[in-house]
Amino acid sequence: MVKRSVLALFIVLLFSSNRIGAQDVDIISGNQLNRPVQTAVPDTFPLLDLEETELDKIPDLRTQFEKLNSSYSAPAAPSENLLRFLKKDEIELSPEAQYWVNWVRDPSTIISPWATLRDTTIVNPLFTPILFKGGLIPEDLQLYDKDFIAKQRPSFPLFKPDTTLFQDETLKNKLQNTAYNYVRVNYPEYFRYSERDLPTDVVKTHVIKKATYEPELIKIESDPNAFSDVDAPVKFIPERRYWTSHFESAVQFAQNYISPNWHKGGVSTLNLTNRQYFVYNYNKDKVQFTNELEWKTNVYTAPKDTLRDYKIGDDVLRLHSNIGYKAFNKWFYTFDATFQTQLFSNYAENTDNKLAGFLSPFNINLGVGMKYDLNKTFPNSRHKKLTLSANLAPISYTFMYSTNKDIDLGRHGFKKDEATGKYERKLSQFGSTINATMTFQFNRNVSWYSRFYYFTSYDRMLGEFENRLTMAISRFFSTTISLNLRYDDAVTKKEDFDSYLQINELLSFGFNYKW
Repeated sequence: MVKRSVLALFIVLLFSSNRIGAQDVDIISGNQLNRPVQTAVPDTFPLLDLEETELDKIPDLRTQFEKLNSSYSAPAAPSENLLRFLKKDEIELSPEAQYWVNWVRDPSTIISPWATLRDTTIVNPLFTPILFKGGLIPEDLQLYDKDFIAKQRPSFPLFKPDTTLFQDETLKNKLQNTAYNYVRVNYPEYFRYSERDLPTDVVKTHVIKKATYEPELIKIESDPNAFSDVDAPVKFIPERRYWTSHFESAVQFAQNYISPNWHKGGVSTLNLTNRQYFVYNYNKDKVQFTNELEWKTNVYTAPKDTLRDYKIGDDVLRLHSNIGYKAFNKWFYTFDATFQTQLFSNYAENTDNKLAGFLSPFNINLGVGMKYDLNKTFPNSRHKKLTLSANLAPISYTFMYSTNKDIDLGRHGFKKDEATGKYERKLSQFGSTINATMTFQFNRNVSWYSRFYYFTSYDRMLGEFENRLTMAISRFFSTTISLNLRYDDAVTKKEDFDSYLQINELLSFGFNYKW
C-alpha cells in the first residue's frame, strides 16, 4: 500500500498544473522555487501523509523511468520493399483447376459419353395429360412494329438464310401450340395438373467405384548383401520358327473395246489374268529347303474364233524345290528340281487342233550346283529391300514328255523323226541350267519381280525371262504390267512370224492380296 501511494503522488506532481501555494518546492532537491505569488487553487486530490523513507525512493523511480525511455524511438513508416512482403497476392485458379471448372459447368458433360438413348422414347406432348404451363400472354405479342425501319426503304439482303432445314419441326411446334391454346381457351376444365404439381425430388447419383487390386510392395532390407544369394531371372528365349510361308493371290482384268467403224479395225476383247503363288521354306543352321508352287492362267475372249468364245493365252503350273547346304558366306551346295505343265487345253483358232493340254507336255528339270542368296535392306528407306536367289547347275538333266500324241509337238521343241516324219513324244537332254529370281521392293506400294530361266544342251538353247511390275493402290487392289520373253531355238517357226523369240505383254488391274 505504501508503494502505491508513493507512485500516485509522483504522477500527480508530474502532470497536475495546480500549485500548492505561492512558493513551489522542488520535491527532488527540496529547495524552494522563487515564483510569483498565485492565488491558491483548491486541490482535487487529497493530501497524503508520507514518511521520509518513502520520499527518498522517488528519485530512484524517476531514474528507472528515464532508463526505460532512453531506447524509445518513433516508429518509422514502412518502405515499398516492406509493403511488397506485406501485400497478399490475389487469389487465382490454376489452369488445371480452371479446366475442370469449365468441364463441370459444360452442359454437354451432363450425359456420359458411354450412355445410349436407343431405349428412350420421345412422346408428343399432345398425347400426354394436359399440363398448365401459364403463358397467358401470347408469344407473338408486339408492342411496336419491328419492321418499321425496313418498310422505309427497300430491302436488299446480302445473305438470305436457309430455313428449310427445320421447316417441318417448326410446323409441328405451331400445331402443338395451336391445339394447346384451343384447349386452354375453350376447355379449361381439362387441366388437372400444373407445373407446381410436378415432383421436385432430386435424383442423386451413386458413384460406383471399381475395385482395384494394389499388390503389396516388396520390402527392401537395409542390408546391401541381403540379395546376394538370389539367382538372376531366367532369360527368355523365344522358340525359333524353322518353317516359314508366303502367299500371293492376284485376279486382274484387262478390257479393250473397239467400235465396228474403227478406222484401223480390230476387235473388242476381255482379258482375265490369274496368278496364285505359294512358298514354304525351311531354314535351320546350314540346311535350307525351298518349295514354290505357282499357277498362272491368262484367258481372253476370241471374237474371231467361230468354235469357241475364249482362248488360253498363258497357262503355267510350276512346282520348284531346292535343297541346299551352306558352303561359305551366301553360297550353298544345292540340288534343284522343277516340274512344269499346264492345266487347261488350248486349241488353234477356228480348228479342233489341240496345241497344249494337261501333261501335254510336261517338263522335269534336275540339276546339281551352287546357289547364291542375298537379302539386302536399305537403312534410308523403311520398305525398300532387295531379295535375290540365283542357282547355277552345271550338271543338269531335262526330261520332256507329252501324254497326248495328237497335239502340235513341233511348237514345244520335240525332235522330228526323219524316217517317219513324225515328232517324238519324249525328249531327254543333258546340259547346264541357270534359275534365278529377284524381287525389288521400291517402296511400300511398288515392287518389281523378275525370273530368269536358262537351259542349254549345247545344241539347243531355251530361255525364259519374266518381269512383273506391281503398283498397289490399296491393300487389295493393284495395277500390274507384265512382260514375258521366251526364246527356244528348237521350235518350228511360223510363216507369219519368222523368229524364235516369243513375247507376251499385258497391262491389267484388279484384286491383289499377299501374306
